[in-house]
Amino acid sequence: MELVLIPKGTFTMGSAVGEAGREEREGPQHEVTISQSFYMGKYTVTQEQYEAVTGDNLRNYEGPKKPVTGLSWNGVQEFCKKLSQKSGKPIALPSEAQWEYACRAGTATPFYFGNTISINEVNYNGNYGNGTKTEFQSEIKDVGSFKPNKFGLFDMHGNVCQWCQDYYGEYPKAATVDPLGPAQGTFRVLRGGSWSSIAGLCRSAYRDSYPPDARFRGDVGFRVVVSTPTSNPP
Repeated sequence: MELVLIPKGTFTMGSAVGEAGREEREGPQHEVTISQSFYMGKYTVTQEQYEAVTGDNLRNYEGPKKPVTGLSWNGVQEFCKKLSQKSGKPIALPSEAQWEYACRAGTATPFYFGNTISINEVNYNGNYGNGTKTEFQSEIKDVGSFKPNKFGLFDMHGNVCQWCQDYYGEYPKAATVDPLGPAQGTFRVLRGGSWSSIAGLCRSAYRDSYPPDARFRGDVGFRVVVSTPTSNPP
């Protein structure tokens, strides 16, 4: 599993009023400081990697390099525990703040590619939204099929939505350092959009929420981080 070192830094989290596709839950914008560098999966976890760690085959799509899908948030926690035991390193999902910081990679535009996207850059439903209207990809792609962002992370927009560690909740108004989300809640955070999403749902600031036991066969995956505080364990 290839990892990328994400440098510490400060960024503006959330979307600006007037950003195309913006939803109220993406605000208010607020300053967030990530006080420690951390390692993050270069790609979302693949089917072959999941099988190597757990011994289970969850190949909802044919192809060992395709993202593993069909896991609930709870199921991902079990994977992280097993990988931690095998590797001897603390493995977890990224916090929502870590995810957006890593996705933006120093950018402030809706996508790390700029204001719009096309199917040459992101695996998404190119028929609708604020991207270039093109054909619908209609299938999941191998990880790393498109160009990475400036941090060297692939597929932070599209292909599969990605679980984050946090409970879903409203954003604070004030500046924060290493936020970990609410202490309790009902839903967990999903980020990034998928191959079936319109462009607006793939933006850096877009956030969604689902119950931790919800399973999605074909469009939700995850990537891991190392040496990060684990917020709100199950």
